[in-house]
Amino acid sequence: MVYTQTDKRIHYLSQILAKAGRTFIPKKEDDSHTNLSFNPKKKWIETHWIESPKGKVKLVLRITDFCMLWVDAKEESFQTVSCVKKLQSEVEKQLEKGILEAGLNPKGFSEPMHYEIPEYSFIGQPFQMINRHMLDEWMQWRSLGIEACEKVCSILDVESAIRIWPHHFDTGVYISASGDLGIGFGLAMEDELMETPYFYMSGYPKEGSFDYSKVPELTSGKWEITEGFKGAILPITEFEETVKALDTYIEKSIEWFLAQ
Repeated sequence: MVYTQTDKRIHYLSQILAKAGRTFIPKKEDDSHTNLSFNPKKKWIETHWIESPKGKVKLVLRITDFCMLWVDAKEESFQTVSCVKKLQSEVEKQLEKGILEAGLNPKGFSEPMHYEIPEYSFIGQPFQMINRHMLDEWMQWRSLGIEACEKVCSILDVESAIRIWPHHFDTGVYISASGDLGIGFGLAMEDELMETPYFYMSGYPKEGSFDYSKVPELTSGKWEITEGFKGAILPITEFEETVKALDTYIEKSIEWFLAQ
């Protein structure tokens, strides 16, 4: 699947953003200080805002040309670094200029992350540009992921930040649907659970566990009950087919979790 190949390339490149979050944002126990988000209007992936002596800044990856930008509180760039045909270490070294310009200390920025991502075949090689059609497809899927997260939040009448976790690189939300139930939902990369990207929904009761032996059959998606994951998944196929199936999958999955 072409989208999967693009996903892997952008996942690898986004680790530089995760390093900015790790280095310059106060640490949180759940690691959410390293979280990213995709901004469809700007066509970039961004870190949380970083407090600096020069005001708020953030590091962004512009998808359309694989450039890293340090931007200020007005989202105006004060440094732009192309990643194309450069090693990760080269890009990080060049980004130190923007770090210093913001009045921050670059010490530790280039250190490895505290987790490992899959051993993609291209890791350690210079970043390569991807053709525009593939990038547009990636943005289309990730935009759908955001819209799906917004739908889940709307159904549950809860506001929640939609973020990308840089480790697994899923676009997702975690919602406290009630005092006794948490819902995790998102669009995941291809992984050991599924050989294609997929939407997932899992429930987390405050006490005990759900009896998944009584789950109803889903007309869109399916239940996946394993040691590592228990919930409903919808593997992505063709874009239009997935869009048609998505609403039903979300509504029926939520309906079952809320009934428990």
